[in-house]
Amino acid sequence: MARGVYDDDFRDKVVDAFRSANPQFPSTSSAAEWVAREFGVSRDSVRRWASEAGAWEAHNSSRLRALLAENAMLRARLEGQAP
Repeated sequence: MARGVYDDDFRDKVVDAFRSANPQFPSTSSAAEWVAREFGVSRDSVRRWASEAGAWEAHNSSRLRALLAENAMLRARLEGQAP
């Protein structure tokens, strides 16, 4: 696959900006969108570069569903123990 028109230094700056911005946004995608606008690249480029650098945490919906089910089960147990 072709590397594109952006050099590694530019990509590193974008990924560093993403790492810094990510905690300040409600979602990874919104952080990527902001960084993309700041650097004049696409959100998908930010996502791809951050993913390649290990900075993009993919949403794991199956894990989330499992945790929600466990939470519901534990709440039901607690409600059954109420005095």
